[in-house]
Amino acid sequence: MKQVGSLAGKFLIAMPGLRDAHFERSVLFICSHTSDGALGLVINQPHPVSMREIMQQLGLTWQRDDDHPMVFQGGPVALDRGFILYERTLDCPGCIEVEKGLYLGTNPDILRHLAGDAGGRFLLALGYSGWSGGQLEDELKSNAWLVSAPNRAVLFEAPPLERWHVALRGLGIDPAMLADPGAHLIN
Repeated sequence: MKQVGSLAGKFLIAMPGLRDAHFERSVLFICSHTSDGALGLVINQPHPVSMREIMQQLGLTWQRDDDHPMVFQGGPVALDRGFILYERTLDCPGCIEVEKGLYLGTNPDILRHLAGDAGGRFLLALGYSGWSGGQLEDELKSNAWLVSAPNRAVLFEAPPLERWHVALRGLGIDPAMLADPGAHLIN
């Protein structure tokens, strides 16, 4: 059950003034958010490791008609660990339902199921983004992030390098109109 005030299942969209290399112009999907902290995955930064390489390391075969999907740099924490967001109901230990019909898990068996013909949509991220209790709330108060309802088309279908722009436009915001607090206006 989701806590009141929880951002689990929402997008965080980085504001232009956020200069952290891990999060500049990033879009994150928040998987868990409680008073103890939050966990999210960056969904628009490609990882240098390919899905083909990961599948080979796990001894799995890609059986779908579509090409191997992109792997994402989920954040700066636990870089050697894979986090899978997926829509197909699977009986795998340790998986949680983030929102209706959208699950998160780290079990490699999830990829075994999703690599098959009827795999369903999914996103694989290596590493995650984490906040201690109150840290994300402080970042929101300092206007580092915009919060939006999730959009599965952005999550699974939008071209990864365009997701920041697409997510902002989904809020009715023209990215070119956002002020960068670090920029100086010239008269």
